This record gives sequence, C-alpha cells and structure tokens, in this order.
Amino acid sequence: MALWASTCACEGFIAYTWVDKGMYTAGEPIGYDLDFNRDSILDIIFTSTGMWFGAFIQGEGQINAGGGEVRALADGTLVGPDTPADDWAQGYLGFLGLNSSATVPPGDVISTGQFLNTTAYMGVQFYIDDLVHYGWVRISNPYPVTGGIIMDFAYETEPGVGIIAGAGVIPEPATTTLLFTGLMALIIRSRKQKAEQGVAPYVAQGAPSGER
Repeated sequence: MALWASTCACEGFIAYTWVDKGMYTAGEPIGYDLDFNRDSILDIIFTSTGMWFGAFIQGEGQINAGGGEVRALADGTLVGPDTPADDWAQGYLGFLGLNSSATVPPGDVISTGQFLNTTAYMGVQFYIDDLVHYGWVRISNPYPVTGGIIMDFAYETEPGVGIIAGAGVIPEPATTTLLFTGLMALIIRSRKQKAEQGVAPYVAQGAPSGER
C-alpha cells in the first residue's frame, strides 16, 4: 500500500508517495502504474520482464534520459525548466530503459543500464491539465542484475516549478516506527534518571499537584 503525504499545506508544495514495489522477476512480467497526483491518469508504466526493466512515459510527458536509457540522477539534482532540452526524451514508443540483461557466448550474462548497483533518481516531466510539472522517482537496485525496487516518488504541485531529487522524502513507515520507539525509550530513561536523582516531575501550571 502506498503512503501519500505532502510537506506543507501551502498553495504550492511537494506531494510525496512511498511505494516500495519490487520489480525483480524470473518468470511472468510484472509492472507498476505510477500516477503522480492520483487523478486516475497514468504518468508512467513500469515493466520488468527479467531481461529488461524500463518505463513507458505516458501522454506528452518526458524522462531525463539519453541514448534510450534513463539517467540515474544523484540526490540533490535539480529537475525542472533549467534542465537542458536535449536531456528530456520520450524514447521509442514511449519506452526508456533502466537496465537490461543479455546472454552472450559461451553463456555469460551481461547487464547494462545506469540503474545497476545503485540507488538513484529518475527525473520526470509530466502534465496536469495541460500545465507542466516536475517530479522524481527513486529506484534502488543494489545488485548487478535486471530489475530494482521503486522506492518512492514526489512532484512539485506548482506548475512550472522545478524539484530537487530527493526533496520531500519522508522516512518509510518502518524507520518512522523505530524513530518513535527510540524517542520514547529516551523519555522513559530520562524520567528514571530524574526520579533516581530526586528531581520532582514537571507539573503543568494550574494543574492540581496530585494530578500527573
């Protein structure tokens, strides 16, 4: 299940979605349909067959790519109107590759693509009501094989405004739970130490001294 959140409640903000969708397969092809703003209009269709893993950009959208391959962008890369026009592409029939594998004599498997042994971002340009928006998709593939994990994605809700790759990221649910658990442990430990040192517990102003 995807987790959706925004980083602020202002007019223009970064809308973020946690996905964690594995795209590794040795059998039937698997896919993931990405809809940046949840308007039921697909923006990207990801497909993995075991031999290739790539993205089909929809409509008039474009992906930061070159030579038919999606560029693996580093955290902090600006995706927006200042991106050189030649860096945007739709690929062949809308398809752009993330990584692929081929078997060559005498039976060796060679993998190619920028999304191998890395976690990186793909930059995306797409449209909402004929207005251009910019977003990123984070893909993790720590192995030298075809496939990967679609971790999360985000986009800038204000038309024409760029977004920094990685901006708006919210820790995944498991990390958030660990952070909360660690914070509670620190609070409990602090209270125990104060009790051992004879420090009186804090009582809110105006509350009866017998209430805690």
